[in-house]
Amino acid sequence: MAEFLIGHPTPDDLRGRTRLLVLQGTPFCNIACRYCYLPDRGNRARMAPETVRAALRWLETSGLAAPELAVVWHAGEPLTLPVDWYRDALAAAASARPAGTTLRHCIQTNATLVDDRWCALFREHGVQIGVSLDGPARLHDAQRRTRAGRGTHGAVMRGVAALQRHAIPFHAICVIGDAALDAPEELVEFFAAHDILEIGFNIEEVEGVHTRSSLSRDRAGRFRGFFERAWRRAAALGVDIREVRTILTGLQQPPADGWPGNDQNMPFDIVTVTHDGRIHTFSPELAGLTHPRIGGLALGNVLTSTLQQVLDGPVFRQAWAEIAAGVAACARGCAYFPLCRGGAPSNKLGELGSFAGTETMACRLGHQEIAETILQHILQDIDRGPEVPISAAPHNLDKISSYV
Repeated sequence: MAEFLIGHPTPDDLRGRTRLLVLQGTPFCNIACRYCYLPDRGNRARMAPETVRAALRWLETSGLAAPELAVVWHAGEPLTLPVDWYRDALAAAASARPAGTTLRHCIQTNATLVDDRWCALFREHGVQIGVSLDGPARLHDAQRRTRAGRGTHGAVMRGVAALQRHAIPFHAICVIGDAALDAPEELVEFFAAHDILEIGFNIEEVEGVHTRSSLSRDRAGRFRGFFERAWRRAAALGVDIREVRTILTGLQQPPADGWPGNDQNMPFDIVTVTHDGRIHTFSPELAGLTHPRIGGLALGNVLTSTLQQVLDGPVFRQAWAEIAAGVAACARGCAYFPLCRGGAPSNKLGELGSFAGTETMACRLGHQEIAETILQHILQDIDRGPEVPISAAPHNLDKISSYV
């Protein structure tokens, strides 16, 4: 089915496609998570305000910017930069906003540094917040530690308390490794007890410099059992799980002609710009990586490159040829394609060594097992008859899954 993919794209093919701009204010992170994929998290370099402006201007001059653009500050830990740096950066972004485009700013944070001053900035600028939190202390601190090896749970919960004290909404992202598989109810009850009612479960993935996952040897459907139990408990406690929304949205939205994939494997749906202006597309987790077969994955620089130069460059040509082949192969051979739409290039490269691969552990657990759980629940509702409508299943279609 490779014929339903566009060939080598032109700037006109890509006009208005970018809905998510990921800006790396700094590669530095103040903690050392066991499963971190970042290759350069000890680097304290900062993005200059001019690079922020250049990133927005590059989207405008390239014609890529969609009418609504989410700007996500991400990777390493965004809040290791000062509050005043963000005031300057947000002003720089506003000054270079593409004509006809609405910006909204989002930060994904480990929350260890959140305090009243940060909360004032978030409220002033309407910044949307995601918090990385792996549940109760015994699970969280086993994975998310300081550089000195101490747990970070207490600091994260102080940051959560500050957000809640200032009435700043946020969602949580919880990474699921082997230890969490035996504690679905404990996890969900922890979030509910702390009034954190929107969560996403990220499986511990193989990507970037994290080359082994504790889930790689999942046996006898442990993950599916985890998700089934977690979902049931979440439904009882009023906790919204992102993955349920994602699957149900996928069931309602068939792949588009010509652009059949997802936002991670279709070119320039997402643009990531590193602190020094280097341009990446596809999975944001690819930013800053060097692969032994491909080399550096940067496509150009917002300070010097045009979109046409990026498209003509050898890195984009090789990556896109492999990614398109992988999406086509997934479409030909996988019954779950309407939900997954070809997977994430970062997972394929990390697990299989090529963008052109098909099934990964991330796909098998993060899409297939979850889909089977949800579809089984829906079919059970249908079998019960019209007095128990499908809408009784614990899900919410108001939102879609994304990085924000």
